[in-house]
Amino acid sequence: MGYFDADAQEMLDVYLLETHQLIGQLADVLLETEKNGVFTGDDIHNIFRVMHTIKSSSAMMGLSGLSSLAHKLEDLFAFYREMGGRIDQAEAALFDLLFAASDFVEQELEVMTRLDYRPADTQVLEARATEYLERIRSASAVDGAPGSKETEENPEAEGDKARSEAPVPGELMNRGGTVVRLRLEPECRMENVRVFMLVRQISGLCGQVETFPRDIERSEATVDYIKENGAFIRFETDKRDEVLETLKNGLFVESCKVEWEAPLPEAEKKAEIPAAESGREAEFLSVRTERLDQLQSLAGEMMIQMLLLDEALDQSGLLEVKEGIAHQINRLVTQVERTVMTIRMVPVERIVPKLRRILRDICRDQKKEVELVVNCGDIEADTGVVDIISEAMMHMLRNAVDHGIEAPEERAAAGKDRKGKITFTVESTVGELIVSLEDDGCGIDIERVREQARAKGLFVRPEETYDRQEVIGMILCPGFTTSDAVTEYSGRGVGLDVVKNILEGVGGNLYIQSERGNGTCFTLTMPLTLANMECVRFKVGDYRMSVPARQVFQFLDYGASRDSVRLMGEREYILYQNRMVPFIDLRKLYCLGGEAPENSIVIYVQGKNREGCILADSLYEQKRIVIKQLPALFGIDFRRNTGVSGCSIMGDGKICAALDVEILISRYEKEGAYASRL
Repeated sequence: MGYFDADAQEMLDVYLLETHQLIGQLADVLLETEKNGVFTGDDIHNIFRVMHTIKSSSAMMGLSGLSSLAHKLEDLFAFYREMGGRIDQAEAALFDLLFAASDFVEQELEVMTRLDYRPADTQVLEARATEYLERIRSASAVDGAPGSKETEENPEAEGDKARSEAPVPGELMNRGGTVVRLRLEPECRMENVRVFMLVRQISGLCGQVETFPRDIERSEATVDYIKENGAFIRFETDKRDEVLETLKNGLFVESCKVEWEAPLPEAEKKAEIPAAESGREAEFLSVRTERLDQLQSLAGEMMIQMLLLDEALDQSGLLEVKEGIAHQINRLVTQVERTVMTIRMVPVERIVPKLRRILRDICRDQKKEVELVVNCGDIEADTGVVDIISEAMMHMLRNAVDHGIEAPEERAAAGKDRKGKITFTVESTVGELIVSLEDDGCGIDIERVREQARAKGLFVRPEETYDRQEVIGMILCPGFTTSDAVTEYSGRGVGLDVVKNILEGVGGNLYIQSERGNGTCFTLTMPLTLANMECVRFKVGDYRMSVPARQVFQFLDYGASRDSVRLMGEREYILYQNRMVPFIDLRKLYCLGGEAPENSIVIYVQGKNREGCILADSLYEQKRIVIKQLPALFGIDFRRNTGVSGCSIMGDGKICAALDVEILISRYEKEGAYASRL
């Protein structure tokens, strides 16, 4: 059995969501204030509010340790509020304490849903908070700093006075019992849900319980009413004092006032509960990510089954059915699939606070000064894609600070600003996301990379045949590192290799540009969604293959273009718009046998950094299809060696190989035409 009781378990999702948001707010405040070491009155109030809320909600969940820790920090900022509501020269120790507490809470939230969860000990952090508070109190007493009220007026208090006192609804007084007006704290959110939880808490003590407004759990219209007038709760019980005590001690309860009381009537009239007051549906709903994953998977399977159904109707000659009912069903399935995709879209910018926090910790450890510049706009991507970007960026950010950004003294000696700069940029094209992380550091030492590559035996052909980009690309090899010592952030050779594997696992690619002394830019390209994509399918012999439609730019007639094909060394190239580009005959590349028909098609494709022409027997179709990742048994090198990144199912049940254009052309250029027999 888990740690939480049945009631707490029901509220766990709400607690996790809210506490995650609160910790995010805390991180935003800390990262901003640490830049200049000043806490304004608003900053102090916001941190106080965060800690007060975590204290109360954790106590309600039975998490006494977290509640106690938050209480200690709440006391700390209550003291700052009393001392004038501003900190002009905040100590580094204060930031360290708050960041440590934030990390601790985050770690607890990550494991809280496990069946074997047990709260971690908070005594060390509580002792740090107590010691810090005692120290600043002593220093304040020595300095003779007078305790004073907040320098800023409290607009919330004025707002409380201005709130209207709506009369008790007559329908509640007509039924007897006790009617109370419940007001919640101004910082409270989801007021209707809070009141609903309190009603559930007292329901076991009462014979009857009802509220005004009605339907508080589901109607968003009730939120504004509760903020303005409070919530009215009518209950009938022989445990009146116990119920009132429970309500007064409830989470976020500011006041609980008895507005009206009457003896219980001898014969209670069963009145029909009026319909809920008109109001719109809630605009936001918290849903577990795994449920969205399951919904997305089901939508994908529906699309596959519709393809099979269309093919079966064609073969059966039931064209009227296909163009009628089947067409309508297909349209609905497509709408469902696109709706699921839209639901899963989240802002890429949501990973920025985590990146700023990582940067802050690394810079403190390595005594470096670095500014993070963010250019994300309002770009959104699938939540799974954003999670992948987050993981990749963490590795790359550590790499940029550790290997790229120099120490302040070195930068000053080189004529640079003492503070380094890392720029995080996100762009989107048709169906594709382009993410870059660029630093203005020392750049990649190409000779150092050559030395390490030589020592590890990474050159598989004469070293002089490798161009600069190929040598730089070797830093992505497993176990490769140019660090002489192992630190917390580098030296093991697992960072960039992990990034490459993550990206290739979802059909993405990684590119590196670097200039010695001027910095390095890592660029990631990946699909906006992992569910499906618009693809061009074509035939090569008895096989079906596809490439992303966004990378297809032109179709050429092979018969008219054959004379433009040239053999240059071991590679075949074709003249395309006055330049020679790789010409890839998939029959030869994959040893499929046979000759290309006279009416074959040449498909000109272009990735981010590479272009080429693919020879295909004929085009099959262009449509949005579900791409399945290759089974793990193929291994991570299969995609790199073949250019096959996944597969899809055709309407006739056959398998269609999904090709990675970037890898296909890259391997062709490096290994020579057909020499490696991929």
